[in-house]
Amino acid sequence: MRGRRRSGSASTVPSVRASAITSRRARRDAVGREQREVTDRTAALRIIARRSAAALSALALALGPPGAALAQPLQDNAYTIDLFQGPILAPLRVTGIAGAYAGYAEGIAGMVANAAAPALREPFSMRWFEWDVAASISLPIELFENNDFDNSGDIDLDYSNFVYLTLGGQLQAGDFGVGVNAELQRYSLTDEAGAETTVVIGKYHFLGGVRLLGDALVLGAGARAVTLNLQAEQTDLTMAGVSPELGVLVRPDWASYRLGATFRFPVNGGRLLGEGVVMDGQVRRAGGLILPDEVVLPWELEIGLAVQVGPRPLNPAWIDPRVQERELREAVARRQTAREERRARELGAIDDPEERARRERVFATERARERAADERELAAGPAVLEAERRARYWNWPREHLLITAELLVTGPVSNGVSLERFLAQKQPGSEHGPSAVGTSGAHVSFSPRFGIETEPIPGRVHTRFGSYYEPNRFGRLGSGRVGRQHFTFGADVRVLSTTFWGLIPDTALTLQTSMDFAPRYDSVSAGIGVWH
Repeated sequence: MRGRRRSGSASTVPSVRASAITSRRARRDAVGREQREVTDRTAALRIIARRSAAALSALALALGPPGAALAQPLQDNAYTIDLFQGPILAPLRVTGIAGAYAGYAEGIAGMVANAAAPALREPFSMRWFEWDVAASISLPIELFENNDFDNSGDIDLDYSNFVYLTLGGQLQAGDFGVGVNAELQRYSLTDEAGAETTVVIGKYHFLGGVRLLGDALVLGAGARAVTLNLQAEQTDLTMAGVSPELGVLVRPDWASYRLGATFRFPVNGGRLLGEGVVMDGQVRRAGGLILPDEVVLPWELEIGLAVQVGPRPLNPAWIDPRVQERELREAVARRQTAREERRARELGAIDDPEERARRERVFATERARERAADERELAAGPAVLEAERRARYWNWPREHLLITAELLVTGPVSNGVSLERFLAQKQPGSEHGPSAVGTSGAHVSFSPRFGIETEPIPGRVHTRFGSYYEPNRFGRLGSGRVGRQHFTFGADVRVLSTTFWGLIPDTALTLQTSMDFAPRYDSVSAGIGVWH
């Protein structure tokens, strides 16, 4: 019965399985043949599926919008290098809160986020005329093999010798302020053939601003400049351009919020000029690269908000030292007037001429003593008042939670190509589109940003966290229309105080760090700063 059931249930398979199988070897041979048949059928189905998917993909590409197709590789000079920068390269404090700094905008670092920053008085600003300089050098550390810097979806050329340098200065006089800030990025790119290109990008801000309505409104304007230098074998190319920028900051006295915005006009640097440029027919080339007609830093609109929670004030009213010293002089003059009026009334009540003369001699002695005291008070007044302002600042509570948010909008670039793809023209496979016209900046980009800053150990440790969205400038090319999310961290640790042998006032120094992590990108930087 069992043999008949097995035979009947297997009537559709080859006869070898319909017969009685009596040996293990025969059983193994039968099973092996069956597995090979299943494997062959599976492989055939996979081939059919792959061909069907390829056909559907080709159909979708043919029917889809033009941006979905691969752009044509570079053929001539009719394209533009798009100097858009996705990952944040900025002072450490700005990077730590994910670049959400336009609504806060304090210090020299604020000039990279808001053109009104030079006129903004920081809470520790004590004098009518203030000056400040700041410099830092960052050597970003790659922890992993994640160097898709332009978010094209591919691992880029080999980056090395990366240096980010920032240098700035600021002068403030009463309600006015001016500032200059320079950011320099230098790195080397090496292709698969071992050819190295050194890239130096400079961004410069020349700004001036004014405070209006007390501290409630700060306006700023100036110029943004950019330079680009490319050095390779027998090639040295440079371009430069400048355009205006405007900024505004609203910060009502003693309020717990700020609003800021800045607009930067596009910078058109024109053509790359320099050594090694040759004409290949009607095409300008240098170092084997087809050169662009122009290099453009797109326009930017940055809108930000800052809110602070906790006992520490965000917008304390700035005390103008000249106003405070004038009030001191006026108070001394009022005291002198009151004393003289009192003496005049006293003398007027004395009828005896001799007694009046005696009292006048006493008053003369008092006047001399009081005048000397008043002069000492006035002479010491500026230093005493500054000490009071300084004590006012240091006596504020340290506990706070600063929350910042902003939106960075970046304009489009016609016929754009990213800098990395321009340099990758000689890479194997570049003819399939990695440096094709229109692959960068075809549409407006939006980058929302969010950050928080607090002091978990008051007077010792300052921490920052943030996240920002890096838009994809490549449209449907590269990794698609989806950008990537970055997560940032920053910290300051107070380590020591020094006067540098009496050359500067007592200053507390900090060790600083910032980190930025995203898919196919990571950066860790460190520096030294001043604790406030």
